[in-house]
Amino acid sequence: MQTYSHLIVTGALNGRFAQRLRTKKNLPPLRSKALLLGSILPDLPLITISIITIGYDILAGNFANGAPGPDAPLGTSLTQKLFDIWFYENPWVIAAHNLFHSPLLVAVFMLIGLWAYQRGKQWGAGFFWLSAAALLHTLIDIPLHVDDGPLLLFPLNWTLRFRSPISYWDPNYHGREWSIFEHLLDLALLVYLFVRYRPKWQAWRQRRKTN
Repeated sequence: MQTYSHLIVTGALNGRFAQRLRTKKNLPPLRSKALLLGSILPDLPLITISIITIGYDILAGNFANGAPGPDAPLGTSLTQKLFDIWFYENPWVIAAHNLFHSPLLVAVFMLIGLWAYQRGKQWGAGFFWLSAAALLHTLIDIPLHVDDGPLLLFPLNWTLRFRSPISYWDPNYHGREWSIFEHLLDLALLVYLFVRYRPKWQAWRQRRKTN
């Protein structure tokens, strides 16, 4: 799923979480900012590395004839090497990408956050909800990748992935159909968020006018 779609889905769930947690005294209080950050956090390391490699390729003239497609033969493009080779073989890239993508590791982070909250640590609640959103992100991603999904048991296992018949991006594995569904879902959730938060937005604007 696209990174922005993860943010939209989590944003739509945010209000529901707040309502249900009022009766859950054993869980940390909701931290909405941490929740929203956690929804995109798993993708940020690879996005950052991609920006660096794309910048290098532009400066080096590797994109003079356009960016190579996913099936193009391996050339001098660092970006192409990132996704075709380093993503699967470079330990630094693997570790960075799976730090908040591995369901095993993120579940451990949630337990650490809960443990810290129960012992009065101020950062515990935020870290718990940051990790919870990252776990939701990776649980959505797992069935939407054919051979490039999250490593299920990282850091204990550096190769095990779920091989899904569906890819969110590859047209050879229903990528076009999924993209249509995903963006229709995004649109519906954005309408829901607009309707839900419009009164609060109007009240905020009214307060600014009166101040």
